[in-house]
Amino acid sequence: MDSSWIALLGCTLGSFALAFTLARSPALGADLPGTGVQQCHVRPTSRLGGLGIFLALGVACIAIANREQQAILATILVAGAPALAIGLVEDLTRRVGVAARLASTIAAGAIAVLWSDTQLSSVHVAPLDALLSHAAIAALFTAFAVAGIANAMNIIDGCHGLAGGTATICLLGLATIAAQAGDFPLAFAAVAMAAAVGGFLIVNFPFGRVFLGDGGAYFTGFAIGWIAVLLPSRNPSVSPWASLLICAYPVIEVLYSVARRAARRVPAVAADRDHLHSIVARRIAPAWLPGARPDLHNAATSVAMWVLAGVPAVTAVIAWRHTGWLMMGTATAFMLYHCLYQRVVRHEQ
Repeated sequence: MDSSWIALLGCTLGSFALAFTLARSPALGADLPGTGVQQCHVRPTSRLGGLGIFLALGVACIAIANREQQAILATILVAGAPALAIGLVEDLTRRVGVAARLASTIAAGAIAVLWSDTQLSSVHVAPLDALLSHAAIAALFTAFAVAGIANAMNIIDGCHGLAGGTATICLLGLATIAAQAGDFPLAFAAVAMAAAVGGFLIVNFPFGRVFLGDGGAYFTGFAIGWIAVLLPSRNPSVSPWASLLICAYPVIEVLYSVARRAARRVPAVAADRDHLHSIVARRIAPAWLPGARPDLHNAATSVAMWVLAGVPAVTAVIAWRHTGWLMMGTATAFMLYHCLYQRVVRHEQ
């Protein structure tokens, strides 16, 4: 069997094995019911599922024979380690501040930039491109952009399968565009990460037997963000707006959350239950599945949100060369999210 297939199989099985083990023995890093603003589970559940994703990707990095594929995976593992580590500490202790977690994701992006000597030097917007022509500014912009995706993935990690399913959609979209552009090493790296997330997702969805946790959300989001940076950087024929549109749902969610909290004059990092997925799980999903268990309402919400993540991703896969169309798609995604959010809020009231 080709080493690529062995690596992908190892990713899925390794991640699944650790997730299954944690589900059977959730005491370590357990999330107890009723201890958080957004929680809805009814049993102690381990928050260490992201550790399996990281270790499974490490197995793939060792198993793969192609040096270029190995280099991309190694960068993700080495640079993403700080984000994973600080998240795991938070999962185990609940004592890590938001500032420290944000700093760790920025550090992860900076390490990736320095390790690979890669940064975004163009976003096809003239004023920004003038700034990005300066290497230091481009490096900082890239680090913050990657950190933004990492934190966006943590923001949407509120329903069984939501973050994992959204991550899989984003990764497969990035892989498809990379393959269309002829960048098969990057396509493999994205698929390998999707395979690792998939192994976890088998246990996580639909009953939430194990959680991604902060460590898993930050690391997975970092990997998506870095692959999204590499895609246009390595392939000039790919518009950077394709990467943004693929990640539209988590990006819009975090921007909308910041704006909502600013309007209420509360800290931008304050936790609340007013994310779109939170309201759907609380008010809309029970109407879809009357009499069903709460965790199934939770899972049904994730399926609905996957559609919200999938439509922009498919659009990006189709229009990956055309910046104008991608910009229109991004603006449309923002407007649709806003209209949907307002309608759901009215339904709740």
